[in-house]
Amino acid sequence: MDDYPFKRELSPRNIILDLMGVSHPNPMEAAHLPVISHVFSVPVNNLRVALTRLAAKGMLDNTQRGVYRLSAKAIVRNEFTRRWKSHQYSDTPWDASWIACHLSKGSNRSLRSKSINALNWFGFKPGLDGIWVRPNNLMQSVSELLSVLRSLGLEAQAQVFSLNDVEPTLAKSWQTLWATTELDTRYQQLNEKLLNSFKQLQSAQPTTTLLETCLLGSEAIHLLATDPQLPPDIRNSYHYEKLRTTMLEYDKIGRKIWLKQLPELGVLPLNEELNEESQK
Repeated sequence: MDDYPFKRELSPRNIILDLMGVSHPNPMEAAHLPVISHVFSVPVNNLRVALTRLAAKGMLDNTQRGVYRLSAKAIVRNEFTRRWKSHQYSDTPWDASWIACHLSKGSNRSLRSKSINALNWFGFKPGLDGIWVRPNNLMQSVSELLSVLRSLGLEAQAQVFSLNDVEPTLAKSWQTLWATTELDTRYQQLNEKLLNSFKQLQSAQPTTTLLETCLLGSEAIHLLATDPQLPPDIRNSYHYEKLRTTMLEYDKIGRKIWLKQLPELGVLPLNEELNEESQK
């Protein structure tokens, strides 16, 4: 069984997107990159390259010289990563049906990579040749799920449909596609790190708290947002819910820190909208 694929790297690209996700809908200026470089110990040239590439890929809008905002495409992904804050799967007992996605042969590598990434985000796994599957226990209908997958990069030729009568041996093998033990261990370890971090944040230096909340908060949010949301028949939700509860509180504290300290460093504007957000 493969290791669970989601690893959150504190790369220049992710730093910029995380900062802009916090500041949205406010812009970020290229002039702030030296300060960001100092806070996160990343070479400023690497940040400039990441900023340019994100704009070239349509993730950022260069509204005026040296000023950037999240693009419509990036906003969709930003909203997706925040979905963990609300309930994502049905409380109705799973009826043992499945959702499948067929990826036809012949797609170019770039489109296929985007499709697989979108499917991974929703917990799909390869079940048969060209067929990706997951339990049909999400709150979205098949058509609603297809719409979201398309917005995240699923290729136009892909077909999504439900399977209500799967041969028992095949269905049993599909239930073992997810590395649930490894995933729960990561949740448990990360939950302990977040709880320990709570104790340190009040006494740490500003740049230390920014870095720590970015590292731990981003990892937890990415893990929760891409959780496969499996039914209890396959995986108990205890560790997911425990991490989610801890992260809801940690997110509030982390955002207050960011929205207080980043304006003081000159990275984000200090205005009424941000002050209101920091109180949530």
